[in-house]
Amino acid sequence: MSASIAFGTGKVPEDLTTYGAWARQVESSGFSMVVAGDSQSLWADPFLTLSVAANHTEKALLATTVTNPVTRHPAAAASTAMALQQISGGRFHYGIASGDSALLNIGEKPATVDYLRDYTAAVKALSNRETARWQGKDLHMRWGPAPVPVWIAAEGPRTQYMAGQIADGVILSNSLPADVCEIVLGNIAEGARSVGRDPDEVEVWWFANLLFAESEEAGLEQIKFLIAGTANHVYRFHMDGKGLPEDIKPRVAAMMAEYDSRHHAFADGANVNAGLADKHGLTEFLASRGTIAGPPEYCIDRLTELAERGVNKMVLAQFMDDKEGWMRTFADTIAPVFCR
Repeated sequence: MSASIAFGTGKVPEDLTTYGAWARQVESSGFSMVVAGDSQSLWADPFLTLSVAANHTEKALLATTVTNPVTRHPAAAASTAMALQQISGGRFHYGIASGDSALLNIGEKPATVDYLRDYTAAVKALSNRETARWQGKDLHMRWGPAPVPVWIAAEGPRTQYMAGQIADGVILSNSLPADVCEIVLGNIAEGARSVGRDPDEVEVWWFANLLFAESEEAGLEQIKFLIAGTANHVYRFHMDGKGLPEDIKPRVAAMMAEYDSRHHAFADGANVNAGLADKHGLTEFLASRGTIAGPPEYCIDRLTELAERGVNKMVLAQFMDDKEGWMRTFADTIAPVFCR
């Protein structure tokens, strides 16, 4: 019997009036979490989106994967988080990172590790009804349910170390290979131990793409625009300590120089970004870090390998055209094997 895996999933909400029905199908298909990203110039607000999900699901966890520390004051963020915690009956998790397309599309710079640390600490304190120190001022929260778990999407050694120190959970991208897993989990554990925490207290979720298709090549064809986008997000600041072979780094840098954030994670940006990984000879390499594609039986084998290595919580993005069909296949083939 295969080891169990908890799966979350999310999509770009094209229409919030139909999003509730989609969220219900997510829960009934075996997923244990509904997630929403934050990129205000491209997608609907994640907190409103998850409010809809909260009202159309019963047990599924809810999470932002992820918001950023620039577009909202930490007190406003904590208040919104506690509102979602209230209407969901305690199912909400606040996920945050340094910021990518949400900031690039409004001319703002992503946060530094130190800024992200201070912001995260402030939101976490406020959403636990504790006094927070933010930019020389004391902040207070006098309403709302507490606590709200805070997760950090951590893609570099310093951020992973910091997340191990203060976060309730960590979200990882492009980290499926065994050697990369060892690096990132070691960084998180080292950070946790530095402040006397048990590393096992830090919940870890892996982002991945799962595509059902006749072949791996056919599956990858559906997601090439996202392969380039994920790489741009993970490696845009630097590539050190992320398990990248030296001969790969120049090609990744060249690809990122051509990436257009105005079309980030949008299939309609295919003419802009979809060909970049192929152009720079990176498709197979980057896919191995965050994508599983092929017939269901092949996907089951790949997931089993991951589960046996301890990858037991995964967020699967829904960027394929036929989302309902994909969820039916997941419910019929994947959930019975892993979702127990």
